[in-house]
Amino acid sequence: MGGTVAAAARGAEALFQNPAGLARLRPESPSEVALGYDALIETAYQGSAAYARPLGREGALAAGVLYDSQSPQTYYSVQGDAVGSFTPMDLAAGAAYARRIGPVALGGGLKLLRSSLADRSGTSFAADFGAMLPHATDLGDGPLDAGLTVSNLGPPLKIGSTADPLPFRARAGAVWHASPNFDAALDVVFPVDQAPYATAGAEARFPAAMVGSTRPWTAALRAGYDQNRSRGVDGFTAVSFGAGLDFAAFRVDYAWLALGSLGYANRVTLAFRF
Repeated sequence: MGGTVAAAARGAEALFQNPAGLARLRPESPSEVALGYDALIETAYQGSAAYARPLGREGALAAGVLYDSQSPQTYYSVQGDAVGSFTPMDLAAGAAYARRIGPVALGGGLKLLRSSLADRSGTSFAADFGAMLPHATDLGDGPLDAGLTVSNLGPPLKIGSTADPLPFRARAGAVWHASPNFDAALDVVFPVDQAPYATAGAEARFPAAMVGSTRPWTAALRAGYDQNRSRGVDGFTAVSFGAGLDFAAFRVDYAWLALGSLGYANRVTLAFRF
């Protein structure tokens, strides 16, 4: 859905998007494990794993890890000679807690960050915070949920003698539940290192009852647009399309992201409830 997560984050993946979304888990909700894999441009990839469970009557807890890397890269000496290879790596591991306080959901998380490049590596930490207000108002015949999140609050990450600030960003957005089976979402993102941009997405759901089945499954089709992906990239870019199947104890989601002249990316998520 173009990364519109400020008010739409839910499930175990909310740990990486807006920790307040974990509060959608109710005391009677099952625990969830979500495993994700992104095949990015060239040989780059990202993997993720997250676990979330209800905690008490009003809260939820989650923990997880994100891992970015690519195939081995050639290492050159100052004379330009190939002298070996290395595999770059970025890792984030953390936990978050969310709680419902009246109509508002609040969440916060801490994560450890580590990055390595050739024979240099660095470590830092960061905090994420979020809030959600379900049914903030009505728009036509459907309720509108609102959300806000700030990510990557922490000291710079230093690798060797170079220290870079973390990619802090604030995000505000809303999800309009136009009907029981259709949502439209919009986020505005404020990064620390570039101009603000918008993302938009839509999801149409098709319950099993639509085709006369009594089984507890729902199919979904999604589309999105991320303005940031269109900056400095030629060709067909910034849009994404996806689909999903959600069963009682298992769900699978797939997304295809157009990256213009850079190519495209594929994203797959498998989640298990128990």
